[in-house]
Amino acid sequence: MTIMKFCRLGDGRTVSYREQGKGPTVVMLHGWGMSSVVFQSLMQPLAASFRILAPDLRGHGRSDSGSGYQLEHLASDVEEWLEIVGSEEICLFGWSLGGMVALKLVERLGARVRKLVLMSTTPCFVQHDSWLAGQSAAQVKIMARQFRRDPSKTLHSFFMQQFDGEDVVDETLHALKAEILDTCPAPGKDAGLGGLETLLKTDLLGCKWPNVPSLVLHGECDTVIPPAAGRYLAEHLPNAHYIQLDQIGHAPLISQPHHCAVVIEDFLT
Repeated sequence: MTIMKFCRLGDGRTVSYREQGKGPTVVMLHGWGMSSVVFQSLMQPLAASFRILAPDLRGHGRSDSGSGYQLEHLASDVEEWLEIVGSEEICLFGWSLGGMVALKLVERLGARVRKLVLMSTTPCFVQHDSWLAGQSAAQVKIMARQFRRDPSKTLHSFFMQQFDGEDVVDETLHALKAEILDTCPAPGKDAGLGGLETLLKTDLLGCKWPNVPSLVLHGECDTVIPPAAGRYLAEHLPNAHYIQLDQIGHAPLISQPHHCAVVIEDFLT
């Protein structure tokens, strides 16, 4: 059973998180506009072998907002939270923006991270002259304007985009949307816009990461972050294996949680 917990950081802000299972610790980090609720179906099968911890990033879910939303701010919160909840060694799982935070955490935590799983993640969300595996900057700015006007509509539209190319019936998608978006508070405008600004400006291309055994998972049909971004990470992480998920979009942890759990558990064990 997943338990919702809360802890207080040194500056007085609260971090909310979900916990389930016993065993080696696996920390799961969610993507932009979402919360730890996205991991509920994935946590269930993995909790038989692992202690799963899934925090809400600052300003998302039930975690308090902060004064900034760059990767350094998000990673700093998670690092301090880990000291409080007590886990010396961890396996780290990051999805989408959460994967970018995970890459930053690997730099900060070093050998404490035993294994790394990146799903639907990119080193650079926005296209530029030498990087085509991303969204256009104009599209991200349009999304920010839409979020500023109507956060709920923008989040619902973005949620549906994550399943482009998948054979999922509308009734199932609407049920998943209600389960994930309607049961948890939407991020405030500062967090939503701050996260989009981070996606717009972050460029991790050319970074050198520690030698951590890594698994990179990417959906073949992902229209949010093209599979080429995942292949880049697998090629440039020192010790990585790439798996492409056929006929899957941006959120396999939501549409195919049990298949993902089998793949992840096989890697972690």
